[in-house]
Amino acid sequence: MTCLKRIRLPILYAAALCVACSGEDSSPLRRPDVILISIDTLRPDHLGAYGYSRPTSPTFDATAQAGVLFEDVTSPSPWTLPAHVSLLSGLYPSHHQIISFDRALDATIPTLASILAGAGYDTAALVNSYTLSRRYGLNRGFRRFRGVKEKPVKPSTEITDQAIEWLEEPRDQPIFLFLHYYDVHSDYRSLPNFERQFANEYEGEFDGSTSQLMDVRHGRRTLNQQDVGHLVDLYDAGIRQMDTELARFLSRLDRGLLDHPLLVLTSDHGEEFLEHGGVLHGRTQFQEVLRVPLTIRGPGVPKAVRVSTPVSLVDIAPTLLALLEIPAPENLDGVDLSPLWKGESEWLENRPLFGEADHRHSFKDSTRSVRQGGYTLHLDPITGKFALYDLERDPEERTNVADSQRGVADQLRKQLSRFMRSAAEARADILRPATPLTPEEIKRLRELGYTP
Repeated sequence: MTCLKRIRLPILYAAALCVACSGEDSSPLRRPDVILISIDTLRPDHLGAYGYSRPTSPTFDATAQAGVLFEDVTSPSPWTLPAHVSLLSGLYPSHHQIISFDRALDATIPTLASILAGAGYDTAALVNSYTLSRRYGLNRGFRRFRGVKEKPVKPSTEITDQAIEWLEEPRDQPIFLFLHYYDVHSDYRSLPNFERQFANEYEGEFDGSTSQLMDVRHGRRTLNQQDVGHLVDLYDAGIRQMDTELARFLSRLDRGLLDHPLLVLTSDHGEEFLEHGGVLHGRTQFQEVLRVPLTIRGPGVPKAVRVSTPVSLVDIAPTLLALLEIPAPENLDGVDLSPLWKGESEWLENRPLFGEADHRHSFKDSTRSVRQGGYTLHLDPITGKFALYDLERDPEERTNVADSQRGVADQLRKQLSRFMRSAAEARADILRPATPLTPEEIKRLRELGYTP
């Protein structure tokens, strides 16, 4: 099961559909319910479970204590759409090909929702951003799929309310519920009580709005350290507001709404605060944008376990399928992570993990990265420029050690080259004509900071 093999997606889809009709997959026992929650733009190093000193995340921290916390999780892409398709498909962006806003998921690619629906699950998704709309094919496999528009300042109570309402409906089959919250994403705004808790006195001009941050990105405004500190305060306040909303949902869940479901909490990418000169996300491969949180609790998952082995978002779908004893499609990029908490994980310790940032819908960026062990290599395939960082000695990626570690750099460049060749083969199998964005779609994406 390697990400470097050519992906024959039509065969995979047929294999996935056979889950529904194969008698050998049926079981007299009802499978666990599954809830997958993605909190957009959430950095793990701003959560207590990952060592953050501010009280941003008591609910997340308690959930992690009740299950397995993965300490080192890499997103396959530092922006929302491709990262979420990878989360739901177990494939890297170059393999599922949703790398720009003018494409939709090919019908031959199975998703977690389509596989679970085929295995008898009642499926629903509530997504909190236009960037995950039906246009991109993310609704496939969900019996119910609803989008809730992003709302600045206020928490996404509508997501929670609709989720609870759907879970209260009578049904005989197990459920799969996917929730996506946009609250932490810019604009960095939350209710006054949360901002008062985290924001220090500030007399500058920045209010955390996406429009201002886009001005910074394009050189129309500049930030000083006081400005950055204020933006971090606002960001942390948003995390605490989101965590409080998460508490409202989980408290209802834990009061008997479901009987011990499998619960996954994660994110799609992080956020930049000038660590490497930028803001927002989507254009670099540094840890502040690629690292995401991940915790899993529920049947088959031990409590109070921390896993330090580097893993990827593409691993979540195959891990859930393994816990449910449902066969996963062949040749997924992701793998089942349960061996990591069973002490059978030696083969996972040095696995290469890939990152991709295209934004080809509006920028010329095409950076790639490969992480293996303690090293990560960043490559610009257009210019050929690359940088190597030793994350164990230099976790903030300040010093390029490509010259002093030439052997490591060459090895990782070869890994990345093989991956990119496999991606080209995948594109030949599934690439379909793009559908141009309408003026209204461009306007919506510009408001969210995804187009200039």
